[in-house]
Amino acid sequence: MDQKSDLVGAEKMVDSENTLRQLISELKKIDDSIRRSIESVVSLESKIAQLLAGLPGGSQSAGARAIPEMPRPKPVPTAPRDPPKVVGEKVSIGVEKVNELLVGGIRLGTNALLTGPPFSGKYVLAWNFVASSLEEGIPVVVISTDRDIGELKYEISRIYRQVDEAEESGLLRFVDIYSRSVQAQPSSRYASIIDSTSNISSLIRVSEQIGTEIRKNYPFYRLIFSSLNSYIAELDDKILVKFVQQFTQKRKVENAVSIYLIDEGQSERRVSDSISYLFDGIVEFKTDASRNFLRVSGLGNVRSRDWIELYLNEISFDLGSFTLEKIR
Repeated sequence: MDQKSDLVGAEKMVDSENTLRQLISELKKIDDSIRRSIESVVSLESKIAQLLAGLPGGSQSAGARAIPEMPRPKPVPTAPRDPPKVVGEKVSIGVEKVNELLVGGIRLGTNALLTGPPFSGKYVLAWNFVASSLEEGIPVVVISTDRDIGELKYEISRIYRQVDEAEESGLLRFVDIYSRSVQAQPSSRYASIIDSTSNISSLIRVSEQIGTEIRKNYPFYRLIFSSLNSYIAELDDKILVKFVQQFTQKRKVENAVSIYLIDEGQSERRVSDSISYLFDGIVEFKTDASRNFLRVSGLGNVRSRDWIELYLNEISFDLGSFTLEKIR
């Protein structure tokens, strides 16, 4: 009797496994079909854009009706498997030596400004910040005003290889303000597209929507704003201050750790000085001949307020020695 029951049970298990395999096979076929449909939509969008660009009068002739943009598939963020790592309400900035300098990292809700000349190391720090966030399973929003999303993904992928997977899952979100401003085709089908830096209301609205979606599953997130230069060039000083104030306050309320970048020349230096009080701290970068340095202002307790030499490599950097004494 027991042997017969065992046989019946085994047969049922085999039947269940076969059914499960069939369902998985059907699911894969449906998934492949959806992916092909998405690719077809993106291809048609590109062809329509090319045809419109060839019409008299630019992208749209005077009498032509506007063709609505096809909606792009939006990634659905999933809840983290484990709680994100937070030590004393601080999170890693991505470079170990800088974490030591900042006595453990950056506090939740911080708005930090990275300033300095091109190629001084600030973008290296920014992309390590993104990479370490993704490695820890913390959502990241990257706002780009002056570079193609494909370029940014490449820079991040040099440190964290699963960039495409992170974007598809919704862990990495891009806001593209660059493509339309140079009349280029967006290189990411998942990115939120904004037509120009002058459309401040759209940026604020999109940022709030993304923040709301993320916070359904995560207690906080991280953000990179690359860069404020486009807004410095575009906006009146008073409007710029109001915009930065509104944007940073909202990120603080959402418990986001946000980093904003400025490539500095003489005019940018003047403006960055005028808005620096809106941030919780600044990491300044400078170059002197062939040497690079950084200095921290604000951001709570730090090990040193002096200029510290940094040694760049391809994807990160090391710091020279600094005192281990805490300085407020």
